[in-house]
Parts: sequence; structure tokens; C-alpha cells
Amino acid sequence: MTLYTQPHLASSLIMARPTDFGFNEQTTDNEFQNKPDQINSEDTRKKANIEFDKMAELLTKHKVEVLILEKAPTEQLLPDAIFPNNWFSTRADGTIFIYPMKAANRQAEVQIEGLKQILAKANYSVNSVVDLRNNFENHGVLEGTGSLIFHHPSASLFAAYSERCTKDALQSFSRKYHYQLFDFFSSSENAVPVYHTNVVMSCGESFAVIAKSCMKNDNHTKTVLHKLEEQMEDVIYISEHQMATRFCGNILQIKNADGQNCIVMSRSAHDGFESQQLQILKKHGELIVCDIPTIEYVGGGSARCMIAENFIPKSSAI
Repeated sequence: MTLYTQPHLASSLIMARPTDFGFNEQTTDNEFQNKPDQINSEDTRKKANIEFDKMAELLTKHKVEVLILEKAPTEQLLPDAIFPNNWFSTRADGTIFIYPMKAANRQAEVQIEGLKQILAKANYSVNSVVDLRNNFENHGVLEGTGSLIFHHPSASLFAAYSERCTKDALQSFSRKYHYQLFDFFSSSENAVPVYHTNVVMSCGESFAVIAKSCMKNDNHTKTVLHKLEEQMEDVIYISEHQMATRFCGNILQIKNADGQNCIVMSRSAHDGFESQQLQILKKHGELIVCDIPTIEYVGGGSARCMIAENFIPKSSAI
């Protein structure tokens, strides 16, 4: 099998406006979300939208392209739509993957035509849309780059099994689309699987951040850690507290229009890293620190969850 490789860092990002943002009653496997006072639900939504706008503005200020996906015409409430990287991902060959998600109100977030429209408007050329929603046996679930952590230059795919990442779907995807799979099992302090791999770890071009203490002590974990230590210049090990309380694993390395490497993270993650860890991260890019406390507390996701990388190539000039 010829593995699929491509450049690792995107310079264009897609974000989804949090029109209906709030606590999601259908995603109880996410231990990190917190239900706000019902009286303050509208206030929560307003705060989330302000945080979203400021984050998009900050990324743009750092010369990172941000394409914003508005809510599709539907009356259904989509409280987690702010996390679009779970229902789609892109590749440099022009492919868009559409993923099967667990919760019904998350499945309703999918808007393929809306995504294609904002890409076309920005002069990106989609080659194909691969809809994976009916591809897996036993109603498999695979939630995009929430579940799948790619290291594109080596075609490595890291993933932790959970209710959002089932075995048959993960192994089928890695085989069919030409990735070398490094799977493992994770658990929080409550001894349940962490809902998304991108909370446990982040994989940059030449560094990784990973919560080793939250991984099961077995051969799967040993293989993952060996691979990271073998191919990365730096591997930063974070604690369960840094993962679950600070979202230190939920960061993303990108590059801006000038070709400068950057690392997007929340203020909570930045303040949760030890000073020595921050110094290591700064070797790999300028830190773009976003203030998103409402989104983190209520939504149970952080900066990386809010951004989907756009690797689709630009259209050829006529």
C-alpha cells in the first residue's frame, strides 16, 4: 500500500458561527462540558459569539485566512456547531471527507453544499466529496479530526478509541485511505474513555503534546509513544489536569500567509503549560492565544476543536 502524504500545516481555516451555542444534552460522554444556569442561556450564547468573533479576528490579524460557515437554514438547534472539524476534514488532493457522528443534533450540523460554497467563493477547487456516513459496519462512528490526529508528512494516524471513534470505522478508514494507524485507549480520572483524541494529544510537524498518564499502559500506548519519540524533535508530556482542566492537548500548529509557523491555543491552555513547556512550543511557532472561557466551560472543547484545516488547493488561473 502506498501511504498518503501531504504538507502538514494549513494556512487557511474554516470556523462555524455558534448561532445556537449551548450545553448539548445529547453528548453526555463529553465529561468536560458544563451546564450553565438556564436563566443565563441567552447570555451564554452571546458570550460565545463574542469569543468566536474575537478569535477569528485574532487569527486574521496574524495573517491566517479564516472562512466562516454560517448556520444552514434549519430550525433545529445545533449547540455544538462551533466544532465543525468533527463532521468534515480536507486533503491537499482536493478531497472533503464527511464523517459519521454519534449524536443526532451533531449529525444535523452537516451542510456539504454550504461548505463547498464558501470554499468556491474563496477560489478553492474541491475535487471530490467522500461521504463516509454509511460506509462502516455496525453503525460505526468516526468524528473527524476530533478522533483522528494526522501527521501528514509520515502518513501516520493517531487515534484513541471512544464512543466517537469506533474500531471498525477507524481501522477501515486508515486502510482505505492509506494511513499507518497508531491506535490506543485513553481514560480520564473517572476511568471512562476521553471523548476525543484531540483532547488527549496534538501533533505538529515536528513536535507532539500528549497526556501519557491518560493512556492505558499497554503495547498500543508503547507503540504510539515510540513512534512520536522517533519522528518528533520534541514530545511534551502533559498531566491529566493539564488535559482535562486546561485543554493543553487541544492546540493546533498552522502557518500564516508569510509562511510563518503558528500554534493556536486557548488562554487556559497557555496558562496551564509549564514555562519550560511553553519555551519548547515557541521553538515551533508563534503562539496565538485566544480567550474562549465560555466556549471551553460550556462546550467542553477548546481552540483546536473550533477550527477545521483547509488543505483544498486553490483553483488554477484561467
